[in-house]
This record gives sequence, C-alpha cells and structure tokens, in this order.
Amino acid sequence: MTFGSLCLIIVLSTKVGNKHSKRKKQKMAITAPTVGSQFTTQASKVSGIVQEVVANKSGSFRVRLDVNGQPRWTTVK
Repeated sequence: MTFGSLCLIIVLSTKVGNKHSKRKKQKMAITAPTVGSQFTTQASKVSGIVQEVVANKSGSFRVRLDVNGQPRWTTVK
C-alpha cells in the first residue's frame, strides 16, 4: 500500500526539572501531500491521486483526490 506523502502530527513530551514539574508538548509541522502522488485517507482508506492541495489557516490542508475519475475532498491534519 502506497501512502504518497502521508503527513502525521507527532506529539513529543519532555520532562523538565523534578518529578512535580509539568510536561511540555511540542507539535511537529505537517507536510502537504504533493500533486500527482498517491494518497490514502486514514479513516475510510480511500486511495486516489492528489490533484490539488489547499492550505487552511489552521495549518491543515484540504486535498482533492481523483478516485476512479471522480473528485473527492479530504482534510489532512
């Protein structure tokens, strides 16, 4: 199964100071899928070729896939 440019957000926890200190969380930036690559949606497992990528203000991406000749939009967070 090919995922093309599958993007993930990984949350890292680091312990600072003594055992009573709070953990800091860091988010890593996601990478947009590239036009022409194959992409599989995570929830429904639908595969298609990326036709368009639109960046949202929130940092996620709207991705238009070509699935058997039909357009399908999905969000990559």
